[in-house]
Amino acid sequence: MKRITIYLFLTVILVNSLHAQYFYTPSSSTGNPGGLNMDNEYPFGSGLDTSWKVLLPAGSTSPVWSVTDSIPFPFSFNNNLVDQFKVSSSGVLTFDINSTIVPGFGNVTIPDPAIPNNSVMVWGLEGTGSNDNIVTKTFGNLGGQQFWVFFSSYTAGSWSYWSIVLEEGSNKIYIVDQRHSSNAAPAITAGIQVDSANAVMVTGSPSLSNLAGTDPSPNDNHYYEFTYGAQNSLDVSGVELVNYPYLHLNDAPYSLEGVFRNLGIDTISNMKINYSINGASTVTEHITNLNIGSYQDDTASFATPWNPVNAGTYDIAIWADSINGGSDMDNTNDTLHKNLHVFDVSTQRIPLLETFVSSTSQYSVTGNTDLHNILSTNQNDYTLVKYPMSWPSPGDPYYTLEGRQRRVYYSINTVPRIVNNGIVQFNPIGFTQQEFEDAKDLYSFMNLSAEYSVGGQTIDVSVNIDPLCNTTGIWNNLVLQAAVYEKTTYNNSSVNGEIEFYNIMKKMIPDANGTPLSNLSGPNNPTTVNLTYTFNGLYNLPPDSDTPIDHTIEHSIEDFQNLGVAVWIQDVDTKYVLQSAEGSIVTSTFELDEKEIKVFPNPSSEFANIILPLNHSSSTLEIYDVIGNMIYSNKLAESKNNYKINLADFRSGIYQIVISSKDKITTEKLEVYK
Repeated sequence: MKRITIYLFLTVILVNSLHAQYFYTPSSSTGNPGGLNMDNEYPFGSGLDTSWKVLLPAGSTSPVWSVTDSIPFPFSFNNNLVDQFKVSSSGVLTFDINSTIVPGFGNVTIPDPAIPNNSVMVWGLEGTGSNDNIVTKTFGNLGGQQFWVFFSSYTAGSWSYWSIVLEEGSNKIYIVDQRHSSNAAPAITAGIQVDSANAVMVTGSPSLSNLAGTDPSPNDNHYYEFTYGAQNSLDVSGVELVNYPYLHLNDAPYSLEGVFRNLGIDTISNMKINYSINGASTVTEHITNLNIGSYQDDTASFATPWNPVNAGTYDIAIWADSINGGSDMDNTNDTLHKNLHVFDVSTQRIPLLETFVSSTSQYSVTGNTDLHNILSTNQNDYTLVKYPMSWPSPGDPYYTLEGRQRRVYYSINTVPRIVNNGIVQFNPIGFTQQEFEDAKDLYSFMNLSAEYSVGGQTIDVSVNIDPLCNTTGIWNNLVLQAAVYEKTTYNNSSVNGEIEFYNIMKKMIPDANGTPLSNLSGPNNPTTVNLTYTFNGLYNLPPDSDTPIDHTIEHSIEDFQNLGVAVWIQDVDTKYVLQSAEGSIVTSTFELDEKEIKVFPNPSSEFANIILPLNHSSSTLEIYDVIGNMIYSNKLAESKNNYKINLADFRSGIYQIVISSKDKITTEKLEVYK
C-alpha cells in the first residue's frame, strides 16, 4: 500500500470553536461553486456582463458603507432569517444594517470589535480605484439560486477580484477567490464573525493570499464553503481517481489510485478504502498508521489490481469508511465516480504542441531555442503550431484574434507557454526529450491525415479521419481544428533578437471554433472533411498587436509558397486532443521560376525546404560549401517533391544546392545564418 499525505495549508482555524456556529471547507477543484456563474471577470463598464447591478460605486477614498440592499430569496444566517445587508468598501458584508461604524482598510484577526455582528468578509480589500465597484447578480433557478456580491477590480496592491455568495436552500456562504493582477498582493481576512466572541476564518488570514491567477474566466477560481452547524468529527470524502482515463487492454491489470480528504475534526489514524466496478462486488482494504489531519489529503494505491478482460467503458467508484473504526458521519460526499475507457486497439500518437510566444518577449527566444533543439531530433513525430501573443507590449504584429481565442480557451497568461495534447501546460524553457516522449507515448485511438494544395491565395485541405473506436459516450463534443501556418516568417517584431520565426499560425479554418464532428464510429468507417479558405486582399503588417489583421480585407502571408497545415481532433469539454497531423502538400499552382526548384526560407538558420517540380525524374540532391566540400547528399524519389533539410550541422555561409538527374543539373544558392 503506497500512501502519500499531502498537507494542505488550507486547514481551518476555529476561534472559540466550542461556540462558533460555522465551519468551512476549501474547494477540492477549481471553478465557481455549483458552476452557476460562468461570467467572465472584468471591471464594471469595461467588459463585465451588463446584467450586473452596482451596489457601491467606485472611488471611495476612505471606507464607506453601501446602501442597504435586499436578498432576493429567503436566507438564514446563523439559524436566523435575514433579508437585508450592506457592504463596506473595505470588504465586509454585514446583516447588521443598523451598524454605523465602518471597518477600516487595515484588516486583522477575527473576532475583532471593528467588525459588526453577523458579518461575512474579504476584509483587506480597498475600493479606492476608479474601477473599484461592488456589483450584484443572481444566478440559477428558484429554490437553488445564488446571490453574488462581487468586488470587481478591487484594490490589493493592484486589481483583485473576490466575491461573497449566498446560496438559497442550503443557506451556505461562499467566499470566492477569482482573479488577480500579477502585481496584486492581497492580504485578506476571509471568514465569518457571528459576534465579538465567535468567528471562523480561513487559515492564512489575516494575510490570506490569492490562489487564482489572471485568467478572466472562472476556470482557475478557488472558493471556501461555509456551512452552519457543527463540523463532523469523522468525515472522509473521495477527491480524485488518479488513473489516466484512456487505457489499453494489453496493459491490464491496472493499479487504481485514489485521493481521499479528511473533512472531519479528528485526525485519521486508520480507515478502510473501497472500490467497485460498474456497481459490482466491492474490493476493500484496511490501511493503518495514518496521520491525516483536518483538510489533509491522502493518496492511496489499492493493493488489489483491477483486471478487465474486455474493452469498454467502466464506472469506477471509490470511497472510504470505518474511519478510526467508526462510521463516516456524512455519507453525501463519500463516493467518487470516474469513467475509465479501455480500448483493445491503438495507434501511434502524433503529439500536438501549441506554443504561445511573442517576438517582443526575450524569454520566448530561450523557449524557442530549447524547444527546437529537441524537435530537431524528432522530425515528423510532432505537430507544431505557434500563436503570437499581444504581450509584452507592444506585442507581436502577427497576433490574431483567433490566437487570442486559443489563449483564453487554455487560460494562458504568460509567454512562452506550451500546451501539450490540449491537457498539459509547461514552459518550453528547458524542454527535455523526456517531456517530448511523455507527449508522444500517450495512447491514441484514431488515425488522422491531411493533404492540402495552394492556388493563388486559396488553400484547399482534405482531412481523412479513421477512428479505431466508437466515440459515443467517450468524447461527445469533438471538433476538427485546422490551422494554416507560415513555415518561416521574417517580419515579426524581432526586438527580442530573433530573425526567423517558425510555424506561425496565420488562419484557422473556418475559424477558432473548428468544424464540429458528429459521433465517429470505427473501425473501418473513415470520414473525409474538406475545407477551403481564400485569403482576402493584400499583405499587411500591423504596427503592433493593438490592430490585429482583419481577415475580411487583408492577410499577413509573407510567402504563399511557404504555407503549412496542422490538423487535430479535440474534445471541446475536456480539451483532450485525440490525434494530430501535419498536412502534406499535394500540388501548388505557383509556377516555378526558370531554375525549377524552390528553396525557403532563404536565408535560414535551422531548416531549409526544397520543392522540386512535380514531374521531376529520379535525382540526387547535394549541397556544397564555398570551397567545394560536399556537406549533404540524398537520393530523391520521383514520388516526392518536398524535402526538409536540417541545418543543425551547417555553419553560417553560402552553400550551393545541386539537383542532378541523368539528363539535367539544376543549382540554387542557400544562405545559412546562425
